[in-house]
This record gives sequence, structure tokens and C-alpha cells, in this order.
Amino acid sequence: MTAGQARIFTAETVHTMTEAAPPAFATFGETIVATGGVAQLRARFPEAEVHDFGKAVLLPGFNDAHQHPSIMAEQLLEVDCSPELVGSRAELFARLTERAATTPAGQWVIGCRYDHAKSTAGTVVTRAELDHVCPDHPVFLRQIGMHWGVLNTAGLRAAGLDEATELPAGGELGRDPAGRLTGTVYERAMFELVEPAIPERGLDERLSGLRRYQRMMHAAGITSVGDALVWPRGLRLLQEAHARRELTLRVNMLLAYSSLDAMQAAGLRTGLGDTRLRIGGVKAFVDGAVAGGTCLLEEPYEDSCGHGIQAMPTEELGDFVSTVHHAGSTVCVHANGDRAIRLLLDAVEAAQRADPRPPARHRIEHCSLVDPELLARIAALGMVAVPFGSYVAFHGEKLPGYYGRRRAARMFAHRALLDAGIPVAGSSDFPCGPYDVRLALRSCVTRETADGTVLGEDQRISQEEAVALYTTGAAYASGEESRKGTIAEAMLADFIVLDRDPLHVPGRELTEIAVEQTWVGAERVWSRG
Repeated sequence: MTAGQARIFTAETVHTMTEAAPPAFATFGETIVATGGVAQLRARFPEAEVHDFGKAVLLPGFNDAHQHPSIMAEQLLEVDCSPELVGSRAELFARLTERAATTPAGQWVIGCRYDHAKSTAGTVVTRAELDHVCPDHPVFLRQIGMHWGVLNTAGLRAAGLDEATELPAGGELGRDPAGRLTGTVYERAMFELVEPAIPERGLDERLSGLRRYQRMMHAAGITSVGDALVWPRGLRLLQEAHARRELTLRVNMLLAYSSLDAMQAAGLRTGLGDTRLRIGGVKAFVDGAVAGGTCLLEEPYEDSCGHGIQAMPTEELGDFVSTVHHAGSTVCVHANGDRAIRLLLDAVEAAQRADPRPPARHRIEHCSLVDPELLARIAALGMVAVPFGSYVAFHGEKLPGYYGRRRAARMFAHRALLDAGIPVAGSSDFPCGPYDVRLALRSCVTRETADGTVLGEDQRISQEEAVALYTTGAAYASGEESRKGTIAEAMLADFIVLDRDPLHVPGRELTEIAVEQTWVGAERVWSRG
């Protein structure tokens, strides 16, 4: 088959995510060129090869609006400490020890996706424990939310951290009652002091990690992703993969705010790129993580008198939003807690007053805790909300301990956001949450935690609304709704083949649906068989 050959695709059920319900569609190159009945399309394209998937269900490819492919390309090369794999301190330390045994002395041992709530009984491992496990290596154990981690003594030394270190605004170091560093690093102390101290892996090694990551996504029916924090080395990785024609996913990049000056100097702005790799906006942070207990709240945490961490000072946030807005690009700001969201809305309202841009579509990444006032302000600004899809199912059981049951029940308020007329996109924030869209669909529909407890019944949405988050909603969030998210003429031919209908199976059975095949640009990139 040649890339320019017409093809016809059909199945017993074709969900186009539009009002139309044609049983088939025809493609040429990467694009859908017609929809209709099979006989009608055969008459128009007599040379076309027909792909009939029988009783299967065809659906636009899943689009995860916010995750971290360029970071995952490296984390897949690190020590996987996921809670699915690590259930105790002994198992955690065994994994780190095993990697240390094959790593030359003095080189870093990096662990990722560590969940202290699930893996170490709710208590964080200490610097002393890591010293004992890996005495000859600097160690960094990154928490699953990616907003804090733990270093051993050699790691602190390699990162140039001690009790007298001057910290960036929005960064913190954990200390014991005597003021001695515990090894825990938070927010900008981690991003700006620890991560840059870790030597960059070779490009070919990272490309191998990216290839593995893409296979994982395609096996889950994902055809597009938003890379929600692209540092310069991540940009180089994605550009190289694209140049080598190895980028089988479509990637919408949110460039890290630290790259803003370079973007302006080069004249880069939202929308630059092609259908495979494009700039979708500029990313910054107001606060910390939901699952890590560091997001910025109006009312204090349930288990402390603290309100969380403000990762970016208010004046700096205002300058950032104003600069990106005025440049014609999209503001994409991580804001979890209600106080963080309020600070962001203040900044966006000020930027809009100074330079009105009604169709700006600025984004609130995560938008986890809202109230009626915040909902009204978000809707009035025309902003897009990108909340977590699977967090009730994956992190739900730990949330009441941080936020109390009443407040936790109104987090990830898909129902309230949609009812307020706010555009909503689906996201996993992988590796901070699971990338399996089927789990996110179940979580949004049932609002059940891992143990079956219902958390926020009034925030449930329908199965069709849940699927829309990961198709039409995510396409709108990236400004690509004219090319993605539906099966219709002129759209990219990105679709998946499922063995059951996600719009009609019982909500709890959504995770049992099998992804049979994944197609990107009318080319099959994954098959279960």
C-alpha cells in the first residue's frame, strides 16, 4: 500500500463524535476525504482498499491533552518505583540496590513514580535510608506527582545543596527539627537545582525510551498527546524523532516558561509546527501537586495548618501571563488549588483588560478545586479546563486525608465545569497518573476510588461526555478541532478499533474494553493481534 492510496474503513459501529452517523469513511494520505455508505464510497473510489472491521467499534483516536512524553522517554530508562510494582520499603530498596549494582560508583541512581502513600505506608523515605541502600551513588527518588523528591547525602552534595543554600522563590527543602536537611526537595528547588545537576542522557538512548513510550500509548488507543512541560532537551528529542520520521504520535508541546525569552527572540508562538509536532503554548506553575499534598488552598489542609506551596510569586505570574498573552500565544498554567486558580484568573483578567483577546483560549492545567465563583470567572474568560481524568480511581483513597472528604468530593469537577459551559479536555498527567484512557472514562463516569468508595457522586458525567473529553475536548484545548477529534471530512484519519462500545457498556466495565488496533494518519501503528 502506498501513502497516497485511497482507503475505505467501516465497521458495525462508527462513532464519529459528530451529529452524523455514517457507516464508513474514505481516506487519502493522512486525511479523511469522504464519509457515507460503503457502496457510495466504493463508487467514488473504485481503487480503494476496503478495511471492514466487522462487529468492532470505530472511534476517533484518544487525545491526552496533558502528559509528559519527553520526560517519560527518560523515566522509562530510570528505576520504575510505580505503586503497581512496589508495595513496601523492602521492595523499593531492592529495586534501587539492584540498579546501583550495575551503575558505576559516583553515577546517579534515579527512581521515578515513587508513591509514599501506597508504597511506604504513608511515610516518606529518608536521606539516611537512601544513604544506607546506596552508599556509593548519588540517589534521587522522584515522587509520582513530580513536584517533590528525596535525595541521599551524595545526591545533595552533587546538586550543591546544604543548609545554607539560597533557594529560588517557590522552592523548599525539607528540614528536621534541628534544621538539618532531610533530603526532601520541593517545587522549584527540585526543578531548578536538582534536575539540572543530573547529567543528560545521550540522544540515541532517549530516542529508544521515546519509541517504547509511543508503543505504550498506541496500545492504549492514544494517537495524540500534549507534552505539558518541554524543556530545551525535550524539544531537541522530539524534533530529532520527527526528523527521523519516528514520531508516530501527534504531539502538542507546551514549552517551559523558562524558555519564554528564547521563544520571543526566535519569533516562536502558539500554532507553529505541523500536524505531527507543534507548539501549543507556554507552561508555568502556580502551585504544587494534588497527590503530593502541595497544591495551594484557601482553607488549610486537613492534616496540617498549611495552605500548600505557591510555586511562582504573584508578581512573576502576572508578568508571565501578560507577556505570553500579549505575544499572541496560549497561557497554560498549572493551578490545582482554589487559591492558585484564583491567582491565575486575576492575572488573566488583568492581561485581557490591558490587551483584549477574546478567543485566546488560555488553559488551566488541572483546575482541580473550584467553587461557583471560580466557575463563573473561568467561563467569562473563555478559558479551557484540563482536569485529571483518572485521579478519583487512582489517587482517590488518599485525598480525604489531605483535603477532607467534603473538599475531596468536589475535586476534578467535570460535571460542574461542563454545566458552566467551560470547554474541558481529558488528561492523565502521566507519569503522575495512569495513561490508560479507559480507566479515566470509568473514573469520570462512576467516581469510584480503587476500593469502590464513591467520591463526589454529583460530579459524575455520562459516557459520551467522558469520551468527548479525550476526543473533541482535547482537540479544542490545543486549537486543533478543525483537524482532530471527529471522524469527518477534512479531519486527520486518526482512529481506534475497539471490541466493545464505550458509549453503551456499563460504567464499571469500561476498563474491560480491548483496543484492537490504533491508526494514525490512516496507517496502522498498533495491533493487538
